[in-house]
Amino acid sequence: MNSLFLKYFLIYSLVIVFSFVVLGGAYVAQVNRYAVEDKENTLEQTASRAAQSTSSFLETAAQLESIIPGSSDPYKRSYLINMMQLADISGGMIFVCDLDGRIMYIANSDGCYAQDSGVLPQAAVNAVLEKGRYAEMGTFYGYLSEAHFVVGVPFTASASSGGSEENVGVLFVTVAADRSINFFFEVVSTFFFMVVVVLLLTLTVTYLVVRSTVKPLNQMAAAARSYARGDFSPRVPLPRAKRRDELYDVILSFNNMADSVANIESMRRGLIANVSHDLRTPMTTIAGFIDGILDGTIKPDKRDYYLNIVSEEIKRLSRLANSMLEVSRLESGEKSLNKTTFDICEVVRRIIIGFEQKLTEKNIEVVLDMPETLNISGDHDGLFQAVYNLIDNAVKFTPQGGKVAVYLAEKNGKMQCNVQNTGSEIAPENIKYIFDRFYKEDKSRGINKTGSGLGLYIVKTVINRHGGDIYAKSGDGKTEFCFSIPTN
Repeated sequence: MNSLFLKYFLIYSLVIVFSFVVLGGAYVAQVNRYAVEDKENTLEQTASRAAQSTSSFLETAAQLESIIPGSSDPYKRSYLINMMQLADISGGMIFVCDLDGRIMYIANSDGCYAQDSGVLPQAAVNAVLEKGRYAEMGTFYGYLSEAHFVVGVPFTASASSGGSEENVGVLFVTVAADRSINFFFEVVSTFFFMVVVVLLLTLTVTYLVVRSTVKPLNQMAAAARSYARGDFSPRVPLPRAKRRDELYDVILSFNNMADSVANIESMRRGLIANVSHDLRTPMTTIAGFIDGILDGTIKPDKRDYYLNIVSEEIKRLSRLANSMLEVSRLESGEKSLNKTTFDICEVVRRIIIGFEQKLTEKNIEVVLDMPETLNISGDHDGLFQAVYNLIDNAVKFTPQGGKVAVYLAEKNGKMQCNVQNTGSEIAPENIKYIFDRFYKEDKSRGINKTGSGLGLYIVKTVINRHGGDIYAKSGDGKTEFCFSIPTN
């Protein structure tokens, strides 16, 4: 059973069926108990009335006969009519017997008749005399051919001396159980019919719910198999907007993960292409010039000139390797933050002094808007590299006679640093990509030949590790990078 849908459907179905079986059994037992108790109570009331009538008849008849023989006949007819009516109301038969079980009268809807023969089960008589009541649904110890409800009670008469009451006989009321049984089966059959209907509806709903739950999982599995083959285009459709449940969150997270993986794959391919380009170009240059020197194509008087170019290309390869190593260390966490307290203004001044030659060659105006000192707590080398990369980019892309401005201040417990330069602007659609690895706005890589495309990525990583933020803006002939980090 490898199907999750089949597992869930069978489990839910078994739980539902079991619940209905338990509920149905409890309901049937309750209906049966109520029907039996109700019938027994009705018969017991009839038996009590018949017992009272019999006791009254026996006492009154005995008194009348002792005074005037034969004067009890009218009263006896009244008693027989009353017993017939009680039997008719109960829908069964009434047996009147003495303490030995010998039948005295039998009453049904047709009449009440005196009996000279017939004996009722002594066990039933004894049960009435011992417990004061007898009730069962059965064949009355085999006396009756079919199942009946039977209720027995004693009847009394005054003793000849003292006037106390004593049991003189037992009265049984019997009613055929076929009506109650038929009624019971009708109720049960109706109930089970409704149970089957409700069960089918419930199983149908369960099937739909389980399918709707498992379907996205199957879609995610299919999408994952596509990702394993290298196709990152499939996405799992989100459920209805109103259904913001756990499954919705899982699907949303899965699609976001797919987007991230697709972006990572795109970046990986771009990384390979960019690294290949950045490695191939200087290596081609180096190989070409060295071959030219070795085969004599390059004259001896030009060797120093081309060897200087080879040296620059080797330095370029070294910078690329160092940048990639730095990125690897930052991403892996191998390079931890070594926080110390230092003056960030002094760091900026040292960096500007290091660019003095380039600034002079391009006649670039430098504007420093910062306090004399601003002490912060952070990784000195990491922040030095971040600020250095920003100023290096500013100097690199500032045209002849342009301007570079550095703003530094403390605001609300944070150090704010802005590096601005004049010159060509960054296209608005490219702003969001400039902090990506190996990204260069110049796709041909013809303008910025010395950059590796990793400088701004390193800056962003260092700033983020210090708990800060960085962003860029470009317009009106100016480009500005702004970042802030906590001073402590």
